[in-house]
Amino acid sequence: MNHSVQRVVVGVDGSAGSLVALRRAAAEARRHGAELRPVFIYSSPQGDYIDMLWPPDERTARELAHQARDDLHEACVCGLGGEPDGLRYSEAVVRGQTGPALVSSAAEDGDLLVVGGGSHGAVHHFFTGSVTRYCLRHARGPVLVVPPTGARHREQERERAATARRDR
Repeated sequence: MNHSVQRVVVGVDGSAGSLVALRRAAAEARRHGAELRPVFIYSSPQGDYIDMLWPPDERTARELAHQARDDLHEACVCGLGGEPDGLRYSEAVVRGQTGPALVSSAAEDGDLLVVGGGSHGAVHHFFTGSVTRYCLRHARGPVLVVPPTGARHREQERERAATARRDR
């Protein structure tokens, strides 16, 4: 296995956490002289499982892919100010379940997978599972988890501290 980073793959969905991860991934790509590959995972509006059982018709699939490309491009403009100068860069959209799609997008030797951590609450994780946890368990190469920042992170820390005080 090659231990040098040649491509930095980052999951981007437009959320604040994914934009922080995108910026960190760009910094890692610069540091390693690697390609930056933002990946947007999408499914039908009905969700991943309905999409697997009843895939959309060809026209709807094209429209969903086009919208996903637009959403990814918009997120990259928001997170990076556009295509980064002096950096090899290629965007990708993938239809499927987020965790498996990210892992398969970063399956080559030399890939570093970057994911944002802690962007959803406990109820979301109960029903859908943790994408971060899935990537950590199944990725072939290294995974960099970028913690949440800003107000949401401070709120989570306050909740943890309050819980710890109650448990004493």
